[in-house]
Amino acid sequence: MIGVYILSFLLITADEVIKKVDSQAIPTSSESSVKMIIKKGGDVRERKMIVYTKSDGDIRYSVSKFLDPADVRGTQFLQISKKDETLQFLFLPSLNKSRRIAGGQKKTSFMGSELTYEDMERKKIEDYEYKLIKEDENLYVVESTPKKGVDSQYSKAVFYVRKDDYAVLKTELYKDGKLFKVIENEITKVDGKYNIPTRTYVKS
Repeated sequence: MIGVYILSFLLITADEVIKKVDSQAIPTSSESSVKMIIKKGGDVRERKMIVYTKSDGDIRYSVSKFLDPADVRGTQFLQISKKDETLQFLFLPSLNKSRRIAGGQKKTSFMGSELTYEDMERKKIEDYEYKLIKEDENLYVVESTPKKGVDSQYSKAVFYVRKDDYAVLKTELYKDGKLFKVIENEITKVDGKYNIPTRTYVKS
């Protein structure tokens, strides 16, 4: 068994693991009903939305349309993900206008949740250094640190990647070397080839 693990380390690098994660098959289009439950202290809030996605080559489009409650109804979030950048826009019905999410705004909360806009964007692989810090029978554990000059609120991220299909089951996000946020995914295999998160838990 030890020999098998040593051979496995030699056969794949952290960069290769991340490239396989990024190049996973995704549906050409999809429509999903999503419920977001936000818990802060004793306060519990729910937000319901429909998420539409479409892919065109290396470009991925996602539109989240909020349905409930009334104070966010009609709000829409558009994300255009390319290999070299992610564009994000928020439509606010009260103002009847859209604004681009950029710069420091990407570090702010997404619709009052524990997620930030940065958490949701597709990362440019070349902007980060990767290290395979652990491997067992089922998982690759890869550490990612932003290269000099890359604007990120996190000092590093640790990804727990399932070996058999390169699904990311858990992400640990660190600030100044201290664990700040954990994102865990329950993954469902759709049509035998698409890894679709059916539940996501975020704790910070």
